[in-house]
Amino acid sequence: MSKTIFMTGVTGLIGRWTAAQLAAGGHRVLGLTRNAKSREPEFRNWIAAHGGAPECVELIEGDLETPGFGLDARDRVRIRDVHQIQNLGALMEWGGDAARMQRVNVDATAELLAWAETMPHLERFVHISGYLVTANAFWRELGFDREKLVANERAKKRAFRKLRERGTPYETTKLEADILVRRARAGGVPAIIVNPSTVIGHAETGEAHQMFGIEGLVRGVQTGALSAVPGRRGDWIPLVTIDYLARFLARVPMLSWTAGEDFTVLHQGTPELARLIEVIADELGKRAPRHHVPLWLLKPLLKAGLDRKTGTPVEALAFINSYRFDTSTAERAAVEIGLSHPGIEQALRKSVRYLAAQTSQVSQAA
Repeated sequence: MSKTIFMTGVTGLIGRWTAAQLAAGGHRVLGLTRNAKSREPEFRNWIAAHGGAPECVELIEGDLETPGFGLDARDRVRIRDVHQIQNLGALMEWGGDAARMQRVNVDATAELLAWAETMPHLERFVHISGYLVTANAFWRELGFDREKLVANERAKKRAFRKLRERGTPYETTKLEADILVRRARAGGVPAIIVNPSTVIGHAETGEAHQMFGIEGLVRGVQTGALSAVPGRRGDWIPLVTIDYLARFLARVPMLSWTAGEDFTVLHQGTPELARLIEVIADELGKRAPRHHVPLWLLKPLLKAGLDRKTGTPVEALAFINSYRFDTSTAERAAVEIGLSHPGIEQALRKSVRYLAAQTSQVSQAA
């Protein structure tokens, strides 16, 4: 049966690939974006070129930075009758404006959850969080008990006041949104939380118009600025390809048992960071660094200006860790829909080639 999905972040990396997968399955996507009328022809062409039915995708004018998203009355009525909300939009800017991130990542999520409670046909509220929040060690290092923050408003306010004082607005706002969704889920909203790792390009083509997480590594290897492997032996940045994640998001929320579940989506075969950098260097014809530099030493160096040279902001170091993650629920769902991971090193090579080619084209155009 065809479903109607309201999607935020539809023109972003995860959104557009998921929209193409949904449209390929005959589902209707109403995608929130700025300048919808002027962007829709190009976007529909992209959907068609990536296997989707362009007539199934419609962009509607709106902005997550505006209370009520700036929607007109007609679109508000249409959204009320959707079967799914896919909340894929987020503002990810290292060192960006904290107030804007609070509005887009937290306040907008709260508004969507309030709408979800009134929607008569809503079957799923799909929220993109992050894989780090699924690690108990992550919460221990922060010094908080997540379940206590879900249950106790005073504890939540106190915790996030401390986190904001640390000056990491992206991480803080994404954590707060995660807590809001868990609260709404406990109150009856049929929400699922999908926690993807660092997303790279398509397994076959390497294509992705943005790849937060590995661009800095690729740039550092290209320029020679990455002279050491960040972190310790055993640290990693788990990966997932965009085509795998998009297929997961398009099909798993349709499964009958998924309401109330968390899904950590990553490739367990992702190599350690030293090997990952070695693959990048080999693909670029560069020499890979051999020595490690502890994160506690690297952080002050980046803050002192090394971030501009390496292209790696200090906030990105949070994604380098030795945590391990339980992906069993996601793997169960993947088996049910017939989805399997591609070889991750080969996919990484193709993503590096794609990034390098795009960088070369930009340089030539400049």
